[in-house]
Amino acid sequence: MVPVICVIGRSNSGKTLLMKQLIADLKERRYRVAAIKHSRHISDSDIPGKDTWNYSQAGSDLVGLSSPGHVSLTMKADSDPHLAEIVRLIGPDFDVILAEGFKLSSMPKIHVFRDGIDDELLCSEEDLIAVVADKQMPFQVPLFSPRDISGLVGLIEIRILEAKEPEMVMLYANGKSIPTTGFVRHMFAQTLRGMLSSLKDVPPDLRSIDLSIRFSDPDAHPSDAEER
Repeated sequence: MVPVICVIGRSNSGKTLLMKQLIADLKERRYRVAAIKHSRHISDSDIPGKDTWNYSQAGSDLVGLSSPGHVSLTMKADSDPHLAEIVRLIGPDFDVILAEGFKLSSMPKIHVFRDGIDDELLCSEEDLIAVVADKQMPFQVPLFSPRDISGLVGLIEIRILEAKEPEMVMLYANGKSIPTTGFVRHMFAQTLRGMLSSLKDVPPDLRSIDLSIRFSDPDAHPSDAEER
């Protein structure tokens, strides 16, 4: 799956500023970046009077807004979605996904600390790849000054981006992310590549494959369909 890095910290610790700086530096290095934020604030689709709000009130499960150079989608959720579910919606066409918040997820995390704000760790130390602070911290991970964005991005490149496997395979069943081994991912990728190579309209410089299967009747078996 696309590498995901969470930026976490207390309120007003500088998470959003760090997100902006990381995005800018990664874009300068020509990476394709997606960014998401966990928030309890309402979106335009929840503001009465907006067209998107009217669509949502009418019962639409997904509302889209398209304008020149911009597309936004808002989808209803029964609960606070897990980060893996959101990553599935974003899709595979990015080099890295930066997520502000999601401290309870199992994704790698960068923890931001600020003087005068509680120094308590908000996640398991095992999930940390770096800490951003202006003072020494008691954690066994690299420490970066808030001004050393280049150094932090360099660590992200070495630890996360350059460690990606040749085939990036994302597998979901009923919307749930399914962990796979390197062997299974390689088998999926090479088997599909081989099958598609015989089809007429498949480009020779194949870079990605998007395959989605929906069963209209989950309880039906192929043999049942043949009998009918």
